[in-house]
Amino acid sequence: MEGNRNEFFNEIIGNIDEIFVPDDLHSARRELQDGEISRTLERCFSVISESGKLLSGTTASALSHRKPLSASSLQLSVTSYLSRFLKRGVYDKIKRRQTRLDHNLFDVLWPAMRKTSKERHLEEDINCGIIAPDFDVFVVFQEFLVPLLKDMHCLSIDADFKPQPRLAYFPMDNGERLNTAAFVFDDESLLVTRCLVEVSRNLDQLELPLNLTIGQLEQAERLMMSKIFTTHFADAIGETDSGNYYTMTELLEPDSEVTMMLSSLGLMIPLLDTKDLVQAAESTAFNGALWPYGRGVFVNSANNLAVWLNCQEHLRIISTSSSKEPADMGAAYTRVGRAITYLETQLHFKESYLLGYLQSRPSYLGTGLKMTTIVKLTNLMKEMDNLRHLCSVRGLSMVTNRLSKLTVRLVNMQSMGVVEYVLFQDYCTAVTNILSLEKDMSLTNSKHIATMLVKIFKRKKNSIVDRN
Repeated sequence: MEGNRNEFFNEIIGNIDEIFVPDDLHSARRELQDGEISRTLERCFSVISESGKLLSGTTASALSHRKPLSASSLQLSVTSYLSRFLKRGVYDKIKRRQTRLDHNLFDVLWPAMRKTSKERHLEEDINCGIIAPDFDVFVVFQEFLVPLLKDMHCLSIDADFKPQPRLAYFPMDNGERLNTAAFVFDDESLLVTRCLVEVSRNLDQLELPLNLTIGQLEQAERLMMSKIFTTHFADAIGETDSGNYYTMTELLEPDSEVTMMLSSLGLMIPLLDTKDLVQAAESTAFNGALWPYGRGVFVNSANNLAVWLNCQEHLRIISTSSSKEPADMGAAYTRVGRAITYLETQLHFKESYLLGYLQSRPSYLGTGLKMTTIVKLTNLMKEMDNLRHLCSVRGLSMVTNRLSKLTVRLVNMQSMGVVEYVLFQDYCTAVTNILSLEKDMSLTNSKHIATMLVKIFKRKKNSIVDRN
């Protein structure tokens, strides 16, 4: 049975023409009959369609000049972007479908409908307002998701998916795979404040954490920690001592020292405030009713790598550059690469022939790899639309921070269709290019200021001579 299911996953771009599909192992094989959910879905579709009507005139013409990168090439709202893929014909075809776990289209779209999301610019949400509540949604709602995923990952919408290449974090040398990828951004101007690398995985035999029982959460936590809290894992990441493990309950305590430590190190993940009624409901939708049970984080002895367990994905490994070498992307990437390469030999992860490692967060499909550089672009940020365009044509999402206008995050858009080391090289080249543009503008401005000062001094000198 499991083998047949995997084969069906590998044929993910095949057609599902009916609610009841012969040999279908992914849908519930029954229509959505909840009238309230159906009415809610209609309202959601109406919001998305109305947002799409704003894509006219200048905006529409601008779309035609992009690479397949519309997910960040314009300052679109999340809902207006989704309208490009959820047309009336597609919506009518999939609106009554449910997955094996009874998830419907609203369970995929709800993040875009949050009050904070409707007007949110796409650059603030690299997952484009959607979430995967289970692995089956990629098949059941494929008419909507397949073109969206292609565009999200900088792939041609009209081209077929290609098989996801096997894991390869490091370059080859004389026929052997190395275990290091060195790269430090040339940052004499101190533009880079931090480099972050994250990779995520889900265990093969279990559903996403959202859908797990208490026993299954415990099973996943024990299994992963039995491979991480070992000298072998420490050796793999180049350390001699094992780190520490903290439960999510510890992190959520008021004024938690662990949370403050992780935040200062750049290893913290976003967590919703469950004391707020709205955020509590969103937390349940993201994490399930058993949150925070069975969750936690392992931190290595050097405090530069964290492994989050059962937080949306079963496994999220985050590494950061040091405060002394904030521009050392290679160190953060190498640490993550070594960690996941080792764990690949110890654990079995959920994969698809075409979509790669399956994820709850669609932007992580494929390799599960996201690289982030936090930068201060004083000159380029004066023209945010231009900076947004400069990033998008280089395959970068520019994630803005509403709380601070001093920095932006540059994140790789694509994580599907190529190996990790190629993503790493392309990303470093793209960010280096942006940093060079900032330096050029600073130099140009400095020359302009110097010229202006010379002219001012000349005018003052001439006026003194005239008075004399």
